[in-house]
Amino acid sequence: MLLALSRAGSTRKAADLLSVSNTTVMRRLESLEEQIGGRLFDRTPDGVVATALGDQLLPTAREVEEVLTEAERQISGKDSELSGRIKLSLPAVPITHLAETVAAFANQYPRIEMDITVSDRAVDLARREADIAVRGLAKSKRPPRDIVGIKLGRVSMGYYVHHELLSEAARGFRELTCIRASDRALDLGDLPQPEAIGLQSRHLIDGITPRTVAATNKLGVAALPCFLARQHPDLILLPGVPSAHWGYTWILHHKDLRQSARIRALFKHLSALEEQWPSAWDTTGEQPSKVA
Repeated sequence: MLLALSRAGSTRKAADLLSVSNTTVMRRLESLEEQIGGRLFDRTPDGVVATALGDQLLPTAREVEEVLTEAERQISGKDSELSGRIKLSLPAVPITHLAETVAAFANQYPRIEMDITVSDRAVDLARREADIAVRGLAKSKRPPRDIVGIKLGRVSMGYYVHHELLSEAARGFRELTCIRASDRALDLGDLPQPEAIGLQSRHLIDGITPRTVAATNKLGVAALPCFLARQHPDLILLPGVPSAHWGYTWILHHKDLRQSARIRALFKHLSALEEQWPSAWDTTGEQPSKVA
């Protein structure tokens, strides 16, 4: 709990990390501070900040976490049974054939319990936030040295806009603006920054799926994975701005889990997606549509 508060910066976000209520986190913090006899975090309008006493305890808490996590990984890695729980983290993007493949695996191995989370954020496999993760990585990045991974397929990005909004803007009835990410920078890869193509930001919306919904509702231009935008016929590439190869979708797990039978089974099952990855999803070089 101490580490979750330090990493999250607020009781609410720490509660999300720990999958408990905000009240539970506050109660545990108050109990811990009472036992220690000092305040560990200062409460501010922007969240919580570790006190000097809290900073003094954090290194010890990290050491304990590393020892426990290492022991847990080693125990899980020696598992030879096709049973038990697998913590799988999937991206918060609707990839139908990925979900179907996971369902097929669960039906094939009835003694394995799937614990699936969906998120856009990075997942720490070393801390066992997941056993296996499916994530997109920019082409300039590689998984950490202690992480085993394979590429499933290429991902391209492009600026997409509703064709009716584009037509109205071309006739001077609407202004084209950009929908950007709200609480963190969106890695655009080789795509130009919005300002470089004459787009001012208007809406800030976090999450790829919500930005896609905003674009389909004519709220502006959004940088989106091409495979996701292609699922919406009303969205077209912004004229004059071709899509660009952004990176790859990876399957990842920690190297200490290589001896786990159930982890190997799911990893192999998901690896088959590499051959099924739709080549049409990589639209690099595709020419933008003309304005109607």
